[in-house]
Amino acid sequence: MTTKTDMIFQEIISNSSTLQGETPLRKTIFSKLKELNHKLIVLDDDPTGVQTVHDVSVITDWDKRWIRKGLEEDTQVLYILTNTRSYEPEKAARINTEIIENLAVVSKELNVSFTIISRSDSTLRGHYPLEISVLEKALTEKLDWSIDGHLIIPAFFEGNRYTVDNTHYLLVNQNLVPVNNTEFAKDAVFGYSKAFLPDYVQEKSEGLFTSDQVLSISIEDIRCGGVDQVFSILDKASGNVPIVVNAINYQDLDVVSLALLKAIEGGKHFLFRTAASLVKSLGGFSHKPYLEAKEMARGSDGKNFGGLLVVGSHTKLTTEQLSDLVSEVHIRPIELNVEMILEKNQRQGEMERAAKLLEASIKNGDNTVLYTSRTVIKAVSKEENLQYSQIISQALVELVHSLTVKPKFIMAKGGITSSDIATSGLGIKKAKILGQAAAGVPVLLTGEEARIKNTTYIVFPGNVGQKNTITEIFKKIDSELGD
Repeated sequence: MTTKTDMIFQEIISNSSTLQGETPLRKTIFSKLKELNHKLIVLDDDPTGVQTVHDVSVITDWDKRWIRKGLEEDTQVLYILTNTRSYEPEKAARINTEIIENLAVVSKELNVSFTIISRSDSTLRGHYPLEISVLEKALTEKLDWSIDGHLIIPAFFEGNRYTVDNTHYLLVNQNLVPVNNTEFAKDAVFGYSKAFLPDYVQEKSEGLFTSDQVLSISIEDIRCGGVDQVFSILDKASGNVPIVVNAINYQDLDVVSLALLKAIEGGKHFLFRTAASLVKSLGGFSHKPYLEAKEMARGSDGKNFGGLLVVGSHTKLTTEQLSDLVSEVHIRPIELNVEMILEKNQRQGEMERAAKLLEASIKNGDNTVLYTSRTVIKAVSKEENLQYSQIISQALVELVHSLTVKPKFIMAKGGITSSDIATSGLGIKKAKILGQAAAGVPVLLTGEEARIKNTTYIVFPGNVGQKNTITEIFKKIDSELGD
């Protein structure tokens, strides 16, 4: 006998190759958000969270001046890149608190109402529930808000992540795999054992929230009850209760978004722990085709310099993509030896070698990939593993910073890598999100303040795409613009 869940699974598999464009409700959502004069402030724990939106800004500095610049724009969405996934819990908490303190002051000055979205990983990694708890405390203290609930929405359709019957799945080779059975659940810093989200909440909160406290918005609620049914669930929420949202496509999320705006208009306050798809829906973003080659490669100042890809992520998918790229297109590979970078007496020599090769290759007009050696070096503790990641990322940042030529484009693979290169390597304070190079792959335009200004920066998440996705982007650029 075929169950409702079986039918939903079949719907996912049948439609996974075709991303839904603009849904009938999207324009209504956008109009309602404008009518409320309400802004969505997205705190992004790595730079990949802009992977579903376009024509809005991201700031990497959260002092009052930059927050004011962001809020003064005539858009309903502002991203603030926090990069907290790469930091220890104490620093992550401090950053979230600082942002709310400054946001509270500036929003009062400008008379702006807003909702906070804590955008994180679609495979459930990151500082949860820490960041939600810190945000609740700060908003209560600074703005006297009472947070009614926080919505957990890890669905990310561009990356084939779906939530059904409160269980979160990845679609892998046409099979729906519970996320706890993937490599991401074994993450050295943010590992977990549960894919059933109420149990995940209990596990990660260490009992602060129990699984039976968690509310749920089911696919049946969304599709049979519609906006009114979803609103009734939201309206009953109180005490920052966790609320799991099930969804397998944008039409599901758009129903939830309309119900949310109705609840917000009625005075409810929610926080969000979500992947990137929710922002596209709740922000009312229109569909935009993938960018053309000329939009992805704006650098070089008219000179025929090469493009640069920096790879720090060491996921299995990234390694497969790197191998495919090197074998399928004309590109100069430069490997950075991680073991030597972690050894103080060998670091300088390895850095000088790589910097010399990198400069010469870009200047020669060669597309170049700078990547870390593929052996994962693990320490005993989570803290040491995080420190290793930071040391390796800093080495990549220094190499990008050492360039004296302007690549025709810059691409970074991996969350920590792309964030550190954006802020430290390129000195980005504010960038415009142009759109996407491929599903889930955002393209930014660096601002006037950046060290390499008015250059496209392509941010490629470590866990997104197919084996040949990076290769296809490079082929597209080369075929339309020439090698």
